[in-house]
Amino acid sequence: MPTHSFQVSAPASSANLGPGFDSVGIALALRMQATVAPARRFALHFAPGPQAPTHDGLREAIERAMHSIGALPCIRIDITNAIPLGAGLGSSAAASVLALGIAQRATGSRIDRSQIAALACELEGHPDNALAALYGGTTIACDARNVVRLPPLRDTIALFTIPQIDLATAAARSLLPPRYSRADAVFSVQRAALLGAALASGKLDCLRAAMNDRIHQPYRAAKIPGLPALLAYDAPGVRGVALSGAGPTVVALLDVRADARRIGEELRARFTDAGIASETLRLRPSARGLVLRELS
Repeated sequence: MPTHSFQVSAPASSANLGPGFDSVGIALALRMQATVAPARRFALHFAPGPQAPTHDGLREAIERAMHSIGALPCIRIDITNAIPLGAGLGSSAAASVLALGIAQRATGSRIDRSQIAALACELEGHPDNALAALYGGTTIACDARNVVRLPPLRDTIALFTIPQIDLATAAARSLLPPRYSRADAVFSVQRAALLGAALASGKLDCLRAAMNDRIHQPYRAAKIPGLPALLAYDAPGVRGVALSGAGPTVVALLDVRADARRIGEELRARFTDAGIASETLRLRPSARGLVLRELS
């Protein structure tokens, strides 16, 4: 059990960016934070607010992650969350990484990012959001051990259009077909290769083409009215548009000089045309992943 208090936080993230399915993630400047203090027994509390959980899913995810390290320690955890839940912004991955960091620190261990990476990928089922939440920046990975971390996208704003649609990740995955045509596989492999190269080289003018996909986005459109119109959107300063994770949120990567307000209005209008209300959120990519701070 820890002898003094500490804080742990982990960022939101956006995954896939089109063809980087289950492999690409970018950390964002929006965080889930926990203040942890010694206690007589384990207790977990969420601060009230617009992103406080309304059911036990987040609590269960945090406790499940902590159990993967060991028994629940005698600590009190107070969580303040700014990440929209169930919106494709990596709240589940942030919670898993946060919980694993807390569990390690509460046992008196140093933060072991390799262990957290392995456990978070196992808990989440894929490395995209999990490793972005852990390492920050841009991550490209096929598993917990084989990961490349890149700096945050330069001169870029991530503009999220969040529709009022409920689409659980499991439901979004169930929409995908069991097999694909050769033409669709080749199309997506080409763009996935270009996406990785563009992110690594900083040649961001290639993102418009690189963020196209035929593996998951066309099939998820069945549950996200207006999605094809948003994915086809283009305007000066728009580098690329894709589903954020499994959706239903759409992310547009913008040059910092772009008219983000106007672009946001036009993206919301496409959901409005499909009968769906939505809101926008502007975030910067972030270099920070899991952060631990000791309190006196």
